[in-house]
Amino acid sequence: MTPSTAEAAGSATTRRGRLSRSLPVIAGAAIAAAGLAFGSLTAASAQPGQQHCTTTRPASIAQQAACVQAEDAFTPVNGNAELNVNVLEDQVEHYYGSASATYPVVGTVTIPARDSNYAAQMKQIVDRAEAYLAAAGRHDHGTGKPAVVFDIDDTLLNTYDYTLAEQFGYSSATNEIWVDNAAFPAVFYMPQLVRFAASHGYSVFFITGRPQSQTAATVKDLTSAGYAAPQGGHLFLKPAVPPAYLHCAKAPSCTTIEYKSGTRKHISSEGYNIVADFGDQYSDLLGGDAGHQVKIPNPMYYIP
Repeated sequence: MTPSTAEAAGSATTRRGRLSRSLPVIAGAAIAAAGLAFGSLTAASAQPGQQHCTTTRPASIAQQAACVQAEDAFTPVNGNAELNVNVLEDQVEHYYGSASATYPVVGTVTIPARDSNYAAQMKQIVDRAEAYLAAAGRHDHGTGKPAVVFDIDDTLLNTYDYTLAEQFGYSSATNEIWVDNAAFPAVFYMPQLVRFAASHGYSVFFITGRPQSQTAATVKDLTSAGYAAPQGGHLFLKPAVPPAYLHCAKAPSCTTIEYKSGTRKHISSEGYNIVADFGDQYSDLLGGDAGHQVKIPNPMYYIP
């Protein structure tokens, strides 16, 4: 999920000659709590001067989300105990690796490498997801037509190239250029997973935080990256005015969790049984009507 609804604020000067960069308010800086799907082991732990998630015991998606939220809200007292932002950026770059691609208008950019740790992790996640969906298809006797739900940005389409171009920042104006020119590659192995789900009898739905004005561009982005065009009524983008089926605490504005979970509830009300929900943000997965929650790794930004 790209932070398309977040305001950009703040600036920093870096040792690499980066004069300034806009950072999403919701992120502060890139947060490296990846949260692996299928048996992720994380827990909250506090030590003097820092707070972090450690691999100590199995945790639900809700527990993982609470841990990352606590990290995001934590105020350090010892700057020497905190990981330097530039070092963290370097680690993120090592994780994704370095390959290249060329797109209209945007030009030649750096994209994740097929031999990266990111690609290897995605292969494990997709293999396990296929096994889960195959087993669920054999044993599920619930009511409703079986369905799966996918977020788009950094779940199906990888935005790392844009993040590098923006020096780990975000601007809605520049992001729209990349969206309009389909300048995002597919997340490794995810086209395979979407095809697998469809071929095994699952109805495929897409829920993205992109604004509704980007509907045509989003279909182009998906098909350019190797996905089939969404079926009619199966692609949901965030509307300027929430539809009647969304109930938001501070209407007319919906939080990400309210929008995503409310849309899933709407899908369920139309006779579908959501077996699994895939997203790179915990807010893609929380709120109910999600079935099996699958967290896709994204150490670049955090949307609560």
